[in-house]
Amino acid sequence: MSRRISQSITPTAEDVAALRGPFVSKGANDPLIKALREYFKDTSPEWVAKLSENQELTSDRLSEIREAAAKRRAVVEALPDVAARATALAELDQAEAVVDEMNTALAGASAFGVN
Repeated sequence: MSRRISQSITPTAEDVAALRGPFVSKGANDPLIKALREYFKDTSPEWVAKLSENQELTSDRLSEIREAAAKRRAVVEALPDVAARATALAELDQAEAVVDEMNTALAGASAFGVN
């Protein structure tokens, strides 16, 4: 005959609420999802949405893009390894590469006094 040892605890209603709270889906109105949307919006330069090839970018504007990309990357990297995460990281990599290229071009132009 084998021995059976069992220890358990029955949660109270308050315990159940505390244990379930962080994991229950709150749907489209989830405050955390809303906060993430607002964070992405607040950390993105407003002018980027209207950016076109007819506009000129200064090094300050390029710095704004780099800072926004870094803030977004910090959140995206915390996501699970899914296709949307990989796509978002690839887009950030591409944006940062363009910023690097443009900064290099600006540095070269200013070194030779070209406007």
